[in-house]
Amino acid sequence: MIRASSLNGWADCPRRSAARIFRKEIEAAGYKLRETPRSIAASVGTSVHRGVAVELGEKATAGKLPPVSVPTDAAVDELAEQLAQGMVAFDGERGVTQTAAQAERQVVNMVGAYHRTIAPQVQPIRIERRLEAEIEPGFVLSGQSDLVAREPQSVRDLKTGTRSPPSVAPQLGAYSLLNQSHHLSIDSASVDFVQRVRVSKAQPDPVSTKVKLAHAETAATMILSHIIKAIETFRHGDAERRIPPGDPWSFPANPSSVLCSAKWCPAHGTEFCHEWQEK
Repeated sequence: MIRASSLNGWADCPRRSAARIFRKEIEAAGYKLRETPRSIAASVGTSVHRGVAVELGEKATAGKLPPVSVPTDAAVDELAEQLAQGMVAFDGERGVTQTAAQAERQVVNMVGAYHRTIAPQVQPIRIERRLEAEIEPGFVLSGQSDLVAREPQSVRDLKTGTRSPPSVAPQLGAYSLLNQSHHLSIDSASVDFVQRVRVSKAQPDPVSTKVKLAHAETAATMILSHIIKAIETFRHGDAERRIPPGDPWSFPANPSSVLCSAKWCPAHGTEFCHEWQEK
């Protein structure tokens, strides 16, 4: 199973991505990977997604948006569940989210900004519906696009963070291909970015950016082919490249990545990856 959301990070460091996508298979080959704590950024993002999904679901059913308290309450409840699971790493002293109270206020502000600016503009068709499609024998692509909206038929992905994310074209391309495989044509794609800022600052309005759909679909197709080739090499080896089965170099590593650290990578400091020592 290959998740659409995993495609964005593959080009940055295939080995880090492989340690997440194929963790069970890599560990079954004898490697021990690290557990990485869930960041407060991820918990806030999941909570914002939950609030947005609730209000768009009501709009799809009733034809109009609910009061803002409906999505913000849902987001706050989700954040409480996220924090109750433990293993959440808050930002450091210079970070924008250092406490649970700050995270809650940020979630409310971010969902409120989406409710005020983007939610009134979109007409939902599919909301966080998980789709799957076999891309090659034995390989299934799975994805849950945040929103498919009509007029025009558009796949939209909600992103949160302290800064605008790098290109997410491969992920959007995968969502488009998945929806088309389930008999829904897609005409456009875009990213809706809601910034996470200090609670002492005013919440910025979300920024929507269109993505070239044909480019996104090509990016998804090419990265998927690389992922499949890499895991097949790990399983069976590649005599031409002198890579035996189970060799970590089935997945190239990028020690120059800004995410090459124990905080972000389950392979960092393990026998599965020594390249981080070259930083």
